[in-house]
Amino acid sequence: MNVITTLFFDLGGVVLTNGWDFYGRKAAAEHFKINLDDFEARHDKIYQDSEKGFISLNDYVDKVVFYEKRNFGKEDFIQFMKGRSKPQKNSIEVLEKLAGKGKYFLATINNESYELNQHRIQKNKLNKYFKVFFSSGFLGVRKPEPRIFQTALNVSQKKPEECLFIDDREENIEEAGKQGINTIHLPDINKLNQLLVEKGITI
Repeated sequence: MNVITTLFFDLGGVVLTNGWDFYGRKAAAEHFKINLDDFEARHDKIYQDSEKGFISLNDYVDKVVFYEKRNFGKEDFIQFMKGRSKPQKNSIEVLEKLAGKGKYFLATINNESYELNQHRIQKNKLNKYFKVFFSSGFLGVRKPEPRIFQTALNVSQKKPEECLFIDDREENIEEAGKQGINTIHLPDINKLNQLLVEKGITI
């Protein structure tokens, strides 16, 4: 049996709430009174470029919201986006214990635009727990593309069989498994502790 030395966590839906998902965009549309269907159509065209860091948050907001005159400011909208980020209490407690033990190499593999990712790391003091952030906005590649997992393994110099990846989305779990990485599919955040223990992780 391979000994797990490295834990790769997704952020949105695992460690934090989702940063900018459909429900966040729906809340923004309602709050700022903008057309959700039009907003979603424009978002769908460019969100991958945004998450890969190919366009800035400012450019994203210009293209999906401020392509026409609005009765609210761009900074107000960006602050609303950033305000969607909340910690998942259960996961933070688990990370506190894991980081305190110092037994595991902790890192993230997550999809997020550059600026939102930086904000979420800093706001939630995630560098207390994680050594490295393999974020799509930093790397220019998104899950479930194989290269993001290969990059995480190469940079950390870890073998796939000694790694465990935790994510709430099945397609990301499937691709990590194809790369030889152990996985936990986590649709229910309250089961994190239990599922880690089942994988032999000391908490």
